[in-house]
Amino acid sequence: MKPYYQDNAVTIWHGDCREILPGMTEKVDMVLSDPPYFVPANSYTGKRGEGYHRKMLGDTSIMGMAFELVFAHYVDRLVSDAGTYYVFCDPQSYPHVWAALYPLCHSTKMLVWDKMTSFNGYTWRRQFELIAWGNKANAPQIPTGDGDVLRCRAVKVDDREHPAEKPQELLRQLIGKHKPMLVLDPFCGSGASVVAAKTCGVRAVGVEIEERYCELAARRCSQEMDFHTANASGEGREV
Repeated sequence: MKPYYQDNAVTIWHGDCREILPGMTEKVDMVLSDPPYFVPANSYTGKRGEGYHRKMLGDTSIMGMAFELVFAHYVDRLVSDAGTYYVFCDPQSYPHVWAALYPLCHSTKMLVWDKMTSFNGYTWRRQFELIAWGNKANAPQIPTGDGDVLRCRAVKVDDREHPAEKPQELLRQLIGKHKPMLVLDPFCGSGASVVAAKTCGVRAVGVEIEERYCELAARRCSQEMDFHTANASGEGREV
């Protein structure tokens, strides 16, 4: 199978990660991903005039099964024993992401991304997103005074190429904390994570099921200077 896009730093695959990842053999040092998380429709929709269905915890079971299936059965075999995970989620999906990562990681923690502005909503408008972090048993301990709240302004809605696009500054901060050799994003969308890796001088592999986003990711990567060339000329960027 041929990659949708490839350069010296980034490889992008078009397809379902459950079909693409079994063909990969190279170990990765970091999984940096923003998987599609959602609350099933029957928890918030109803027929006209009949009100809403009563919510049940069982409504969210599909999320738990999906996260466990992808991370435990497809992703984790590729993560080195010194690797680390960063998985974006929200308060409703975090318990399921945590439950998927807990048996795979030596330690887990919740990080809070403060977007520095609130978005649509009523009463209490959400201004944050969560990041589930986990590291493997042999991951190096990083001495740092950084707290677990990361403040970074979200990408403006009008500037987004993907509805859930994450800011480059935030992604580079996460990558720069560990200096990995290879980053994997099994849900790479328009390529924000792989572009961030490339600008950090790190190799990356992205998988995306929608071709329109593969096209965007490929275009963004092709516009970013190849880091091997950049480093050789002394123009590479540092985090």
